[in-house]
Amino acid sequence: MAISTQLLKKVLQVPIFAGLSPTEGGEFLEVALELVEPKGTVLFQEGEPGDALVLILEGEVAISRKGVQLARLSGGSVVGEMSLLDEASPRSATATAISETRFLKVPSRWVQKLLRADNVAALKVVANLAKVMSKRLLAINEKLVVALEHRDQKTELADFSQILTRWEF
Repeated sequence: MAISTQLLKKVLQVPIFAGLSPTEGGEFLEVALELVEPKGTVLFQEGEPGDALVLILEGEVAISRKGVQLARLSGGSVVGEMSLLDEASPRSATATAISETRFLKVPSRWVQKLLRADNVAALKVVANLAKVMSKRLLAINEKLVVALEHRDQKTELADFSQILTRWEF
């Protein structure tokens, strides 16, 4: 699907697409589906295979894990971005439309195809994703340190160290 120039300009404002030219953005979004779902629609379910990136254009989406709401996201937010790296991994959360929601859905298979072809747009998106994940990891580390202040830190940090140093996935 070819998206309009106006929508492409809006999409290129989203941090995960930072640095993409209009041509690169058009390539990356070539097969994106523009969808509208009513309030209450589950966009994806925790545990399902991660098959697509979802860019919220309008509306609001609740992100929950094991029934606990973690966040409320609105226009310009991206969910399901981890599926771009490994579409075989299950979704870590559920995304549910809180209001009528218009969004773009970019299939993970498409992004994987672009990456195998060394497509510049896909490489830029993955680099941006790595930056976001790095910031999230730093925030989680800070929360972990605070949480560990009240526990047996030595044991907990040893377990965490094993997670950080094991690179088999």
